[in-house]
Amino acid sequence: MNPTTTLREVSNLSGGIGDVKQRLAQRIGSSWDSYRLAPSTIVPRSSLYDLRPGTRERSKEMLVSPHADRRHADNPVFCTDIVKDITAMYMDSERQTEGKASNGRILASPRYLTYQPEINEKMRMILVDWLIDVHLKFKLHAETMYLAVNILDRYLSTVNTKQPAGTYVARSQLQLVGITAILLAAKYEEIWPPEVKECVHISANTYTRDEVLKMERSVCSALSFRLTVPTPFPFLVRLLNVMEGLDRSGSLGEEYNIYLTRLRHTAFFFLEHGMLDYKCLQFTPAQHANASLFLALITLRIKQKGGSCSFDGETIWTRQLQHYSKAKVSEFKACAEAILEFVNYVPTTKYQAVRRKYSSARYGEVAKLIMPNEVPDY
Repeated sequence: MNPTTTLREVSNLSGGIGDVKQRLAQRIGSSWDSYRLAPSTIVPRSSLYDLRPGTRERSKEMLVSPHADRRHADNPVFCTDIVKDITAMYMDSERQTEGKASNGRILASPRYLTYQPEINEKMRMILVDWLIDVHLKFKLHAETMYLAVNILDRYLSTVNTKQPAGTYVARSQLQLVGITAILLAAKYEEIWPPEVKECVHISANTYTRDEVLKMERSVCSALSFRLTVPTPFPFLVRLLNVMEGLDRSGSLGEEYNIYLTRLRHTAFFFLEHGMLDYKCLQFTPAQHANASLFLALITLRIKQKGGSCSFDGETIWTRQLQHYSKAKVSEFKACAEAILEFVNYVPTTKYQAVRRKYSSARYGEVAKLIMPNEVPDY
């Protein structure tokens, strides 16, 4: 079977799913009475800050990284008082698998296709490219996409470790694993995840509802229900917040805010290309994030210099970034080179979901920027 025949063009799906906002509004409306009658036991942390005089000011004094986090100290979403612990936990999780043969417990094995006789790198790239379109169609959060690909790769890594001997994922089942991975990731990350029937529809009814639910049980069992795992997303968001915190007084103005927005889009452009490339599984999520931000900084420096690749010895990876990432350029240069090579290769293929996404005005058209030819040494 041709692997592309079962992957329905997401952009042509005009019926069955409906507008996401309307779908969510209907769900909320139908459940509103029960929400209104239920006692609320959750109080936003931002409200607690206002209960006693001076509490908000004391919260700023508790910042573990004042220069990077002071701007967001009043926003409970950023968890500024424990963000250092969260990042350290993810780094510790990475180190647990470093230098060991991964069986999918936390990170995927970079050699799992060796044990998948019916799947190759191209099929995986086709599937992930399709999942990116599905993710956009469902209007899910960015975190969901990265967790979905993590689940996909980790499940395929469990072959010959947790699965019975001789078990492998058939080519005809690969898309089923993919749509189940995004369903599980959405249940973990989203408030209103897609329904099973929507996942069935978006796969052109290739699979039934029962098949999706059966695969969901299989994936959860194989991964021991472990869904709290490090992905590149939190590492990159942390570093971007550090970049934002460099303007401590807000004196850099609107021009710097525009630069930060473009930097964010460019960094995620590189990160999502790395997600497409099977060869990038040999690198840790933190290396992916560091390399993507590094490439984004180089790309925007090239734009500032009018296409010149000479940096006149200027340091791109600053001391602040080294401090918060706990990494030097030499530690993730190989990852940056792999991502850059893949970015330059993708235009020769027909799998353009990432480039199409980042060529839109919504994402600053950063895919149209001049990309670096090589990764400089520092």
